[in-house]
Parts: sequence; C-alpha cells; structure tokens
Amino acid sequence: MPQFDTEQTSASTLSDGAQQQALNKFAERYIKLALAVGQHDSYYVDAYYGPKDWQKETYWQPIPDLLNQHQVGSELLATLGLQLTVGELNERYQFLKTQWYSIGAYLNFLQGKQLSFDEEAIALYDCHLSPYSLLEHQQVLAEIESLLPGEGMLTDRYNEFKSQFIVPKNKAAEVFSASVDIARKLTRKHMDLPENESFEIEYVNDKVWTAYNWYKGDSHSLIQLNQDQPLGIERYLELASHEGYPGHHVFNVLQEQKLVKAKQWLEYAIYPLYSPISYLSEGSANYALSLIMSDEEVLAFERDVLMPLAGLSGDLALFHKILKLVKKLGYFENYVSQCLTDKRVDAEAAEKMLIEGALYPNSRAKQRVKFYERNRSYVINYSVGEDAVAAWVEAKADTKAEKWTRFESLLSRPLNASDMVI
Repeated sequence: MPQFDTEQTSASTLSDGAQQQALNKFAERYIKLALAVGQHDSYYVDAYYGPKDWQKETYWQPIPDLLNQHQVGSELLATLGLQLTVGELNERYQFLKTQWYSIGAYLNFLQGKQLSFDEEAIALYDCHLSPYSLLEHQQVLAEIESLLPGEGMLTDRYNEFKSQFIVPKNKAAEVFSASVDIARKLTRKHMDLPENESFEIEYVNDKVWTAYNWYKGDSHSLIQLNQDQPLGIERYLELASHEGYPGHHVFNVLQEQKLVKAKQWLEYAIYPLYSPISYLSEGSANYALSLIMSDEEVLAFERDVLMPLAGLSGDLALFHKILKLVKKLGYFENYVSQCLTDKRVDAEAAEKMLIEGALYPNSRAKQRVKFYERNRSYVINYSVGEDAVAAWVEAKADTKAEKWTRFESLLSRPLNASDMVI
C-alpha cells in the first residue's frame, strides 16, 4: 500500500495544492484496498477504470492484513481531516471517508462478523432505516385486491391478470431496444453527454438479478438482461431507464467525465458494490423513469409503441393502477430480506412471504431469495434510495428543467445517504 507523507499531514494547515496531493494519495490507497477486497469477493468491485498498473500491483492478501492496512489508513484519514479547509476538497474528503469506513465493515463481514440488517445498512450504505409498518402493507394488499378481477388467492389473481402483459421472449430484444431509444432521446434533451457514449446489450440466463450494467470506462457500458423469468411490458422502460438513460450508464459517464477526467479524482474510477455509493446509484436509477416520463407518458408509450411491438393487448390503464400499488410492496421486500438476514426465517419461509405478501410467482420468489441471501441489506438502496433521491431532487425544483438540473448535479457530485436527508 502507498505510504502517506506523515510529516506533511502533521502540519496544522495545508495549502490547497497540498490538500489535493494528500487526497490523491489517499485515493490511491482507497482504490488499492478496494481492489484487494475484490480478490476475496468477486462481486465487490462492480467497475474499475482507473490506472491499470494499480490493478496489476494488487495481489491477494489475508483479510487480517487488509484490516491492519485499513486501520492505518483510518488513522491517516483522521489526521488529514483536521487539515482541510471548507470547500469542494472537504466534500471530496467526506466521500472518501464514508467509502473507506464501509470497506472496513465489509472486511469484518468477510472475516465472519455478523451485523443485523439495520446495522449493516448503516455500516455499508450510510443509511438509517425507519421501522416498517406491516399494517400499511396489509392496507396496500387490500387496495390491490379491490382492483383485481376474479376470485381466489390474491397472488394467483394478480399473476393471472399480469400474464396478459408478459412480453414473449422472441420479442424482448425489439421491445427493449425501443425502450432504450426513447430513454436515450429524452435524456439527451436535458443532458449533454459525450458523443462517444454507448452501450451494448446481451441477453443472458441463470442470474439472481433481472438486469445489470457493467461499466467499462470511456463512456461505454455492457448491459445484460436476464431471460430466466418472463418480463412484463412495464419492466422494459423501467430497465432501459434504470440501467441506461439516465440511470447507471449516465451516472458512470458523468462521474468519469466530470470527476475522474476533469478533476483527476480517481476514487470515482472504482465502484465497490457494497458501499455507500450504491445508495445513490440504485436510488437515482430507480427514480430515472419518473424523471424522463410522466405516468401518462409511460402509459401512452407502452400502449402505442411497446404493446404492438410485443403483440399484446389488455387493459393497460388498470394494470398501471395496480402496478403503482405493487411498487409500494418494495418496502415489504426489504422486510423479508431483513427477516432472512437476521435469521428470523429460513429461505423457504422467505419465499412464502414473497409469494403471499409481494405477489411473486414461485419461481420469481426463489430467484429473489437467492438475491437476498447474496446481497442482504443491499435491497434498501432501491426503495429507500429512490425515495431519498426523489425528495432531494424535488425539494428545490418547481419545474421539470430544475429537476433535471438537480438530478444531474447529484449524479455529478455524489452525496452520501446521510447528506441527502431533507
């Protein structure tokens, strides 16, 4: 690991140039430690496009050694924090500090230290969770039941009704491409993106997730769409905006252009998945569709463009009324993952909870429980993160243009969860 110039950081005040240099050194330390953690967990480093030499220099080390390096870095970080003046360098320091402490929490997890779901949300994602109301959950289910036609178990009725909106697999590529095209077009109306930005799409199987964005650097992404489970017509615009425009792809493009290249803040060239930046990444990606289209515009595009492409018909307006309620069940999913993580239920019981309480078909419930077992408290980044992003963006935005400006500024200079409290 690189060594800090302790003589330099022991001074009571650092010049702006010295502050920048000290942060650059710590950014290198942060990146190399994150890369080393990634050798113990292949999921940990979601993206890296920093100096290739740093990646080559990173070798496998036992977790106790990495924890020792983390402790040394924490002491240096505390000293450095006393030398910074107020301004953007202090903001940069706060980001590095929060990310750094999450690495320590994850190293402890890899060594066998177990945290509760709520404790993990704080340690890894800087997010303090509010208690979940099961009474509110029952009220949402009752509203859904009042709208659904037919009789029998609610889950069966919902999935039977939803089946008429499932996109045939042989139509998936065409429907997704149309969704990506409109998402890109609408995003480019409000954001100046690099001319060379692009992504390719792959259709894959045997994954615990529905879709994934793998950012490769130089404004390019690989987006994979999992074909294990049939997808409803509503998922295509959601995924195009979440994984692409103005979601994960744009999030990474903006950081690369405005922070890594323009400012040489290399800490943004690595994305540790189980870290605070995922709170903003997933939250902003989930919020993306509501930014580019109103509910009425989504309905019109699906009705006039996507439904004909997929060869589908049905009462799409009623479907969206129900979907608005179903989305509220996302917080119940957090609750299920919490019960599983805290060992209050086993996998079979968690599947049953999702089937009865989140209206999942059996196969989808099994897939989702595997996701929870692998990712634990990560799920809070979708629902809690989205609500936090929406509140922050809309708190000081009266017009659509102002929302876009706030959204872009948030993606260009990521805030931690604790910084986004309104």
